[in-house]
Amino acid sequence: MFVINKKGENGILKGINLEIQEGEKISIVGKNGVGKSTFANALCHFVEASGEILYRGQSIVNDSISERAAKIGYIMQNPNLMISQNIVSDEVASGLRLRGFDEGVISEKVEEILQVCGLYPFRNWPISSLSYGQKKRVTIASILILEPEILILDEPTAAQDLKAYREIMDFLDQLNHRLHLTMIMITHDMYLITEYTDRTLVFADGKIVADESPFEILENENFVKMGNLSQPSLYQLARKADISPISLTKAFINFQNQERLKHE
Repeated sequence: MFVINKKGENGILKGINLEIQEGEKISIVGKNGVGKSTFANALCHFVEASGEILYRGQSIVNDSISERAAKIGYIMQNPNLMISQNIVSDEVASGLRLRGFDEGVISEKVEEILQVCGLYPFRNWPISSLSYGQKKRVTIASILILEPEILILDEPTAAQDLKAYREIMDFLDQLNHRLHLTMIMITHDMYLITEYTDRTLVFADGKIVADESPFEILENENFVKMGNLSQPSLYQLARKADISPISLTKAFINFQNQERLKHE
């Protein structure tokens, strides 16, 4: 679906070669300043990058920011930095209005996307009265209405308690399955990558130094060191008990999901 080939050695990113398939859930990890956000900004064309970017076999290097946004949506860490309107429905509609869509079409699409995102009951609410997690959903809805096939999320669970964390990640998981969206998440949350993503890219010094499943990344001491990552406590417990960290983590996630289902 998506191929990035950045050959240049100038700037922050160096020699990035990557292929992304439709519907993948990918996490990007690594310490601050190694190129994670620059990579995301380059995909959205917020910054210039040399090399080739192919989308469904076609080059999108010369696309404008607006053209790129029709394919790739970017969700910032802080929803307050994305919101420009006072009312929920107006915020969700703003992207289509900027593109000159007919108001009848806008109204229909806004209603549909608000239903998908669980925001329809709040459509006429002032955004200032929403919780942080609800504001996050509003920003996601305002991007989804443009019908991108790829979502890039910067620290999707930052500044949220466990309940809000679960709600936003389960919501994103549902979008992935329901809309077949490809999701790329920049995060420092090692638990998130094991429970909610299938593939992890470790960035270091502007390069992708590892591209494996999140479980394999966290089990490999070299990858952990290169990415300045923190192994979850379950990995440390497994080693002390002389059992597989991957098996223990998967068993714990399955148990936790089953317990949650009992109380839903």
